Amino acid sequence: MVEFKVRPHKIPRYHDGAFEGSRKLEDDEYVRQYLQFYYQFQKSEGFAVDWDRFDYAFHIRSLDNPPRGFCTTRSPAEMVREVTLLAIAKQNEANGTKLVLVEHIQANFQFVSGLMCWLSFWAMDVSSSTPESKIYQAKLWRRGKEHELHLFRLKPTDEEIASVEVEPPPPMQCEDSEEIAVVFARAGPEDDPGVPFVFRRTGADPGVPFVSYRTGGVPVVLY
Repeated sequence: MVEFKVRPHKIPRYHDGAFEGSRKLEDDEYVRQYLQFYYQFQKSEGFAVDWDRFDYAFHIRSLDNPPRGFCTTRSPAEMVREVTLLAIAKQNEANGTKLVLVEHIQANFQFVSGLMCWLSFWAMDVSSSTPESKIYQAKLWRRGKEHELHLFRLKPTDEEIASVEVEPPPPMQCEDSEEIAVVFARAGPEDDPGVPFVFRRTGADPGVPFVSYRTGGVPVVLY
């Protein structure tokens, strides 16, 4: 049996433990970290987020370390194992493979009329003449006994990941209305290519420049 290990639990610094942390749109640091999170999530298509870099909770969370009270009947490791084995079983049933789980890597989730999971893990097809452990990624939706396997694939190559184009995030709305609070745009060539976006609050003077954020923490402005 594969032993599931999860990293030490990190509670986001500015989060009260609820499932959906309150968005702090007035906080520049929140918006900057959101941009980094958004870029990582979109670039990896949901499968690789460096959660230890973030002090805030976002709408997508780590299933390895879910919020307090997420599940009272099973541990996070048991839940991750359950959904991962379910994804592998669905893939084997549909394709006649005999994949077996070797090692867990990462699991992320979002509430979407159920639980949408992005799973990364090592697995091996024992029906192959030369079984070899490879990294797989699966996207599985589950609600009670209902489940749908939306994606199951080998992890893309570094070249394929690098080729993924990430568009700026959609505008953020105010929490108490449908008014747009923050808008985003692509950064210029002088900015950190790891987070290629800038942001501006819609209530600001039109002459106020967009704000960019370098990974090293040095804010710069674009005119």
